[in-house]
Amino acid sequence: MKGTSSGSMGPGLHSGLHSGLRCLLVVASCLVASGVLLLPTVVRAQSDPDEFPPLDRMPFSDRLPGSDDRQDPARPFPRDNDPDAPLLNDRLPRDPRDPMDQPLDDDPGMSPLPAPATPEAIAGIDRTHLDWTIQRVSAVDLEVGRSWSFEHGAASMTSAEESDYAELIRMAVNRRRLITTGLADGIGSESVWQSSFYRFEQVRRQAWAQGNLTLGGRMAIQRDPFSGQADALVSPLDQNYSADNQQRYSLLQDVATHPGEFTGRPVVLYGIFTPSGSVRIAANGALEGEESEFVVQRGAFRGLSRPGSIAVVDALGFRSAVQPGISTAWPVAARRDMPVLLKGWFVKLWGTSPLIFAESLKVLSPLPWRDEIQLQVQNRRRLTADESWLYHETLRQLQVTSLAAQQEVAREQQLLRMTQLRAELKLRIVSDRQKMEEQFQRERAAGADLRISEQRLAEGQRRLERQLAARDARFAGWLAKPERFPLFVDLFQNPDYWQGRLLTLRGHVRRVMTHAGDQQLFHGQPLHELWLFTEDSQHIPTVVVCPLLPRDFPVNSDLIDSVEVTGCFFKQYVYRSQTETRVAPLLLAGHIAWKPTAAQVLSLVRDGDLPADSPLAAQARAQDADQPGDLIVMLTAVLAVLVAMAVWSRVQRDRRERSRVLRLVDEPADFRQT
Repeated sequence: MKGTSSGSMGPGLHSGLHSGLRCLLVVASCLVASGVLLLPTVVRAQSDPDEFPPLDRMPFSDRLPGSDDRQDPARPFPRDNDPDAPLLNDRLPRDPRDPMDQPLDDDPGMSPLPAPATPEAIAGIDRTHLDWTIQRVSAVDLEVGRSWSFEHGAASMTSAEESDYAELIRMAVNRRRLITTGLADGIGSESVWQSSFYRFEQVRRQAWAQGNLTLGGRMAIQRDPFSGQADALVSPLDQNYSADNQQRYSLLQDVATHPGEFTGRPVVLYGIFTPSGSVRIAANGALEGEESEFVVQRGAFRGLSRPGSIAVVDALGFRSAVQPGISTAWPVAARRDMPVLLKGWFVKLWGTSPLIFAESLKVLSPLPWRDEIQLQVQNRRRLTADESWLYHETLRQLQVTSLAAQQEVAREQQLLRMTQLRAELKLRIVSDRQKMEEQFQRERAAGADLRISEQRLAEGQRRLERQLAARDARFAGWLAKPERFPLFVDLFQNPDYWQGRLLTLRGHVRRVMTHAGDQQLFHGQPLHELWLFTEDSQHIPTVVVCPLLPRDFPVNSDLIDSVEVTGCFFKQYVYRSQTETRVAPLLLAGHIAWKPTAAQVLSLVRDGDLPADSPLAAQARAQDADQPGDLIVMLTAVLAVLVAMAVWSRVQRDRRERSRVLRLVDEPADFRQT
């Protein structure tokens, strides 16, 4: 990473001077008609290089959960974030515009996993060290070691299966209430509950990578299990499958291969749920106070962008970011698709698709889950282990939802905020006016000089009216052009209001770093950290974390202009600089918008921060070729200045001559000289 030097001219400064010259020419041309010459001066202040801490003290450089953990020889698999284990993803996505499909499972945009060990390499591995049917690996495993009656492959249930299914549902619902049992002090029960759903897949993935788990057979994806069609689609992930050269772990393939090892185990999937109708599950032998029947909504579940059903899902209800609690108002009649985060338990193979039960589905939308963020996240601290699940799930939600929709929501929320501040201003002026009148009445009752009190009251009221008019006019301008509103100032001064909300910031980036996301919660997918400075942020950065960067984004540049970020304000993040502890807003974003000018792109190419053969550089050269040459521009500027000076001189000479003639006409005649 290049260091920042106050004496060097960065690409942003070079392009700024170039743009300033062009603006000077336009102004000079306009002055020819008006006869007035202005000489603007453009000054750009440089940031103090001491404001940036060393790279090893940057935000998030030391906060990855479990970064100090080491391999325990007694454990069969590596612990989370084991530095000796290979990264699950070791390169950046090639095209950030690729659609996200099963991002936490079968995402084609994610990097391939390491290939499993060869038979020769694993010949000495003891495969009997772990019995998946009795080994408990997470806090949400249900009745590990129990002999279930489920018949995998049958698209129906016997009475014994239905009884076991009702018992599984009862255990899943009650497990949430028992999650606090045995937890140490200082560990959040919500964090343990939410994070545990990822654990079983992580252990299976590690076992597969080490050669202790094999995948076999072929998995079919049904078009719609409720449409009556018997034909199926072969999963694209399994078209080139063979036991010897399987290159990626697939949760769905694992479930289809080893269904008996997954019953009662938690799974996490992102996709589209289409409800089809309610199903009643009778619970035999229910005790007093227990449900004798469970009503679930059954529907087809498919990937975010791939056709065909990949699972059958039963859910008790769903939750959304716009309404509290769990709802059962399913859109069955219209067969509306619902993008959801599924956290549930595998039950059985329903035909060729897994049947999964979920207590509630989490509906995905551009709106962040503000209530969860405000409840679970602690401000003015580093990222804690209890916040990690919500941190990564918010990143994934913003990644898979529409950026255009996020920008529209952020714009509406900013307009709402400006309207609110404008109304608060008027209420504050009214309150101040009332206080002045009360003070006047007290002085009057105390027998003070009435004339002086009235004069003081009148002056105070006039001052308040001037303040109201000036500030109200300022808000009117901001409402007309929201991009001029000092959003960072309001964010920094009112973090409680903005926490969990979407907002859009524009400025330049001074730092870009990349690190692996959490192995369990994000599969180690690379996350990028940017330090964004806006016009109103002065020397305080906004720390932006994003899983994807625009194509050709110059990560090694000291200064990257024209960057726009729409994201969720997660918390006030505390980091230590060289001299003191500081606070910076932490913004989570799914996408980064970068729209540089042709001059900025060419400056990056000259500095070696952008490949000269990149499509962006070629486009910038084509745009620059359409502009007039520098010599022609300079000559035009000189000519405009000379013409303006000539016009100004002629106007002044005419004014002097006119004044002299008027004085002669108005001077009275003196006949004594005759």
